[in-house]
Amino acid sequence: MGFLDKLSKVLGKAITWAFSGALFGAFFSGILNFFLIENAAHWLAYLLASVLAGMVISAYFGSMLVALGGTLAGILTAISYQILFATYHQPLLLLGISLIAGLVAGGFFTKREIRDSQPLAQTGTGFMAGLISGPIVYLIASGSPIRNDGWEVAAVAVSLVGLCYVFLIKHRLSILGSAGALKIGGPLVSGLIAMAVASVFWIIGESYMTMPELGQVSQYQQVLDAAPYGLFGGALGGAFGGAMLEILGIRLEEHIM
Repeated sequence: MGFLDKLSKVLGKAITWAFSGALFGAFFSGILNFFLIENAAHWLAYLLASVLAGMVISAYFGSMLVALGGTLAGILTAISYQILFATYHQPLLLLGISLIAGLVAGGFFTKREIRDSQPLAQTGTGFMAGLISGPIVYLIASGSPIRNDGWEVAAVAVSLVGLCYVFLIKHRLSILGSAGALKIGGPLVSGLIAMAVASVFWIIGESYMTMPELGQVSQYQQVLDAAPYGLFGGALGGAFGGAMLEILGIRLEEHIM
């Protein structure tokens, strides 16, 4: 293989992973700062952010069709909630409705589509990757001048979670690919994505319920402010990870199916 061919493949893999990393970074930073605002312990906030972001982004990465179904269910639920319950601020109700909508949407996928994408295996691997990486990310962040709302923490999280995902996807639990897992995988993963999307819409809506010109600023504004930095840091970390996978000759696609 010539140098230009190799370079084009490295760039292609870097761009692909940059998109996934950007999505992960924005979601990770938003979740992290949300839990910090809610006065969760720092270690717990990092753990939950890594786990939830790992689950959601691995579903998009490995089971795009199922994830898109959950995304549409979450968007429709969030918009309907904002219209029907504009003055009723109960996020648990929104999450419950979006979960039900996602479960219903996930039930429409065929057995062949679920067998090919294995959504529960992808999401379960993302869960384990986040569970392992979360404490490490916390130790790195607490022992360095990295800010919770900066791009650096997202880049570190993307790199570590992505590395664990690459390893675990090749050694995932066999139960995640069993007949039972395939049967419930579509609805469960679709429901998870629907709740994640609905929660994003809820936070955005809550942040605009105040009037900055009168000095009223939502406590969730910090979440929205951190998201662009997370997107940037995640894109950098994802691009670096994707390029290294191609340089090292690791073909992750062989282990996804």
